[in-house]
Amino acid sequence: MGKNLYDRYPAARRVFERAEEVLEMPIRKLCFEGPVEELNRTDVIQPCVMTVCWAAYEVWRESYGLENVSVTAGHSLGEIASLAAASSISWETALLLVKERGRIMALAAGEHVGMIAIVGLNEAAVERIRQEASQDGNLWIANRNADVQFVLSGEMAAVQEAERLAIAAGARRALILTIPLAAHTPLMEAAAAAFRKAVDLLPLKAPSIPILANASGEALRTVAALQEELRLQMLRQVDWAKTMVSMRAMKVRTVVELGPGRVLASLAAKHIPGVDTWNAEELFVDFAGPTTA
Repeated sequence: MGKNLYDRYPAARRVFERAEEVLEMPIRKLCFEGPVEELNRTDVIQPCVMTVCWAAYEVWRESYGLENVSVTAGHSLGEIASLAAASSISWETALLLVKERGRIMALAAGEHVGMIAIVGLNEAAVERIRQEASQDGNLWIANRNADVQFVLSGEMAAVQEAERLAIAAGARRALILTIPLAAHTPLMEAAAAAFRKAVDLLPLKAPSIPILANASGEALRTVAALQEELRLQMLRQVDWAKTMVSMRAMKVRTVVELGPGRVLASLAAKHIPGVDTWNAEELFVDFAGPTTA
């Protein structure tokens, strides 16, 4: 993950090298060599993904400039990268916060919890599945990524039942994720409490451009709003559909996804009329990586 970006762009190399100094982790070895089992650990993948995202951001900044950037948003972990992009915190501070986030969330991981992506069913159908599967354990809608794209999160017995029910209901896709967490649910309360302590110590500044909130899609413009968003991030649903509604309302004409993969750019292309979309794989080189919560 990120190897070709590192090899081709001095700006990316500087980010990887600085990340290793800040994090005291062998980021290049982990991203470029793995092994995959170690890279996919919650406490490892989060700082690695943050590093790759920021490397892509720096290459973008040097190649195209930031004069026309009017708003930023990030999905889950990416919300912290957005704070750095909006100059609310330094990217080094963002790296350390993400490292702490990964460490805390790793403590909440376990075989008894999990997440499932469901594609091709509307919200009413997904809610019926959630309610029925909840008879086997606690289950919540953790991500509303689009009108027919959701992630449920909770106790594994309920997650497995939701998979069965979604397939029976005709979902185009029902995939249990390789993330041993109940991310963005009340089951993360202990982890969220620990993360709040880190958030409260952040030297936050008002963002230079609006940051669209994961939970509401609303524009965050003040330090107080950023603090509230971060303090509750692990518990709240990620409503990316609302984020895209806000982008439409703000008349966003170009969406650039800077990170592993192209999911968010693809969603924007489908749900924001007339928008041009780009992702780092198209702009630079292919460096797709794992999914994070």
